[in-house]
Amino acid sequence: MLGIDKRLFSRETGKWVLISAIAGLVTVVLNIALFAMLGWAIERLMVGASIFSASTLIVALTLIAGKGLTGWLERFAAAQAAANTKIAVRDVIYAHALRIGPVGLDRERTGELVNTSVDGMDWLEQYYSIYLAQFLVGMISPVLVIAYLATQDIVTALILLLALPLPPLLLGATSQRFKAVSDRFFATANHLSAQFLDSLQGLTTLKMFNQGKARGEQFRQENETLRRETMRLLAVNQIMLFIVDGGFALATTTALTLTSLWRLSTDSITLGTAVTFVLLSFELARPLNLIGQFFFAGAIGRAVAKKISTFLDTPPGIAETSSSAHTITAVPDIRFESVKFQHAGRDNPALDRFSLTIRAGERVALVGASGAGKSTVFHLLLRFIAAQQGTIFINGIPVSEFSPDQLRALISLVSQDPYIFYGTVEENLRIAKPDATAEELERAMRAAHFDDVVAQLPAGLSTIIGERGSTLSGGQAQRLALARAFLKDAPIVLLDEPTSQLDSQTEAVIQDAIDHLLKNKTVIIIAHRLSTASRADRIVVMECGRIVESGSPAELLRQNGIFARMVHLASGVV
Repeated sequence: MLGIDKRLFSRETGKWVLISAIAGLVTVVLNIALFAMLGWAIERLMVGASIFSASTLIVALTLIAGKGLTGWLERFAAAQAAANTKIAVRDVIYAHALRIGPVGLDRERTGELVNTSVDGMDWLEQYYSIYLAQFLVGMISPVLVIAYLATQDIVTALILLLALPLPPLLLGATSQRFKAVSDRFFATANHLSAQFLDSLQGLTTLKMFNQGKARGEQFRQENETLRRETMRLLAVNQIMLFIVDGGFALATTTALTLTSLWRLSTDSITLGTAVTFVLLSFELARPLNLIGQFFFAGAIGRAVAKKISTFLDTPPGIAETSSSAHTITAVPDIRFESVKFQHAGRDNPALDRFSLTIRAGERVALVGASGAGKSTVFHLLLRFIAAQQGTIFINGIPVSEFSPDQLRALISLVSQDPYIFYGTVEENLRIAKPDATAEELERAMRAAHFDDVVAQLPAGLSTIIGERGSTLSGGQAQRLALARAFLKDAPIVLLDEPTSQLDSQTEAVIQDAIDHLLKNKTVIIIAHRLSTASRADRIVVMECGRIVESGSPAELLRQNGIFARMVHLASGVV
């Protein structure tokens, strides 16, 4: 019923939930003491005895002050548990996202994951910080009340004991229905968030195809679906509240009141004790009522926890490797030896017995149709995924012997669509080297022909770049990405045709920067253009995950094979 995943429930969170629950239970005990004191006062007054004394006043004030203190502690501990939950769970989600890598994240909808990590945290924190503590109080407080009743009148205690199993039974009977409805509600909310993010990111495409209004109509329909699911959830919640409040709470209050009157009429208990029993009936119902009030948040919190747990169950792309003593001090060679990799759910392998040796300082261009396996070569070398057969070596050392951080420190990646983060130009540059000096930044920008771009920006390096680099042109974004690569100065460079989307004038500038970047580096290029492939020392033609041709550009053109036909058919474009 509680659905606690230990990965989402840290020791620190558990500590504060326990403190909140204990404070709530102490409040119950103090209420029992206050009601007992009131019953004692009634009995004293009935026999004409005085109830006013220093000791009586001290006890009463102590109980009242104690209630105030435990009430504050209960709320404070709940707030601490809530804050800890947000921090700890988001850290867990991000850490797992790093482990599964970009290839694993491709299976997730970004909008759904963001909604779970942001809006979902509000529900999850209520579940752990409020509902869970209140559930413990609601389940234990009846035991405390019955224990006290047993010291006063065993018959009344036994009658109430018969009703003790009712709260968990009633909650269990409604929780399954609530779970199904809350799961649908959160899935609908997640889907709507993902669609909204997709639409914002693809706004240009929607407007180009005049689909903006149509997508808006889809939003309206999905919002209506979410409204219906919300109302279903509220309806089930109200039914549950009626069962707990109007069922168990009202029944126990009535039963305890009638039993008290019956026992009073038979002189089995005094009037003061009867009054205490009646007041205790309300104390018995109070924690259960609070469970009902927070049952809505608890149900959605469980749905959020289930979604996060499913994400955390996603296996990482590679097994973590501890740091090794291997160091690369010179320009390295790279060797793929009978490597095979097949994506889950695909009929054919992305790479099949792929063997390739790249000499130190050599530039090798990979060409081939989409799906030939070119990107898989990059992903394997970066260890976003791991080869299922075969081995990849850098300077004779298997890449599996490097930790992911060690390996990626050796590699610079420049893609055709570099990701630019929202923030300043300098912050985006320092991703490559956080401790870079001002001179190093200037040198990298100059080498990438990015210094003239920065000089024209209103605040220079402090200029805020829009989300995904929206305030930069394609060529400016590529120059920033190249400046990062210069700043990192890794011995291996992977190029994913960074000039394929640029005009010829901008391409010439960036190609000059690339030529400068690639000096004294080992380079693998995914090439789509003849101009890019022709700059390589060797061209490797791939089909269906295998190498079908290999040689210098001139050699392949003379062979008049697959590469030559590709050049001819594309009229100069590979």
